Amino acid sequence: LSGATWVGYMVVIYDPSRIDLVNTRYLGEQGEFLESMSKFHKSKISINAGGVADAGGTGSGGIPTGTVISDGKVFYQGVDTGWGGGLIGFNKDHVLVLTKDDPQTAIENGMVDAVDFGPFLIVNGKRAFAKGNGGTGLSSRTIIAQRKDGIVLFFIIDGRQPGYSLGINLVEMTDLLVKYKAYNAANLDGGASSSLVVNGELY
Repeated sequence: LSGATWVGYMVVIYDPSRIDLVNTRYLGEQGEFLESMSKFHKSKISINAGGVADAGGTGSGGIPTGTVISDGKVFYQGVDTGWGGGLIGFNKDHVLVLTKDDPQTAIENGMVDAVDFGPFLIVNGKRAFAKGNGGTGLSSRTIIAQRKDGIVLFFIIDGRQPGYSLGINLVEMTDLLVKYKAYNAANLDGGASSSLVVNGELY
């Protein structure tokens, strides 16, 4: 896909039960590049999701921000990031759920895998975000969305590369989500974190 200031990809997943959340194998010690995680888990498509603590840009990437829920349990409980969203993840019926519930309530309501990020862009078919240019201007983006028919969409927008792709703002991103009939959609970690790996190769 492409727009006036950006180039990116849209991945279409027809069976949401095939989506899984994985974490660094070295939690608390160091992060792991998406290519490595993809090869280890033998995934066909991988994108980044939640954020990591990286004060001053010198962190190891091994500490997630916010809450991570994995296999119906709190996998990690970090500090509140203030990213203006909440829990973003799938319930036991493979429905994308966006909630501001506390982790235990979300799990009791069926949440299986989730990360803590945001903002939410579309909630139950309605725009949830439309403020100026989104407050963060043009940037690389990773977005997860689900249509009402269950099909899941990943959007990975390249950015910060003058002459190729500067990025997209969140209002234009929301317009794109409406075009592709997203029913629920949320912003995941963007900027330098935005990554798409296909069969172990970084796109």
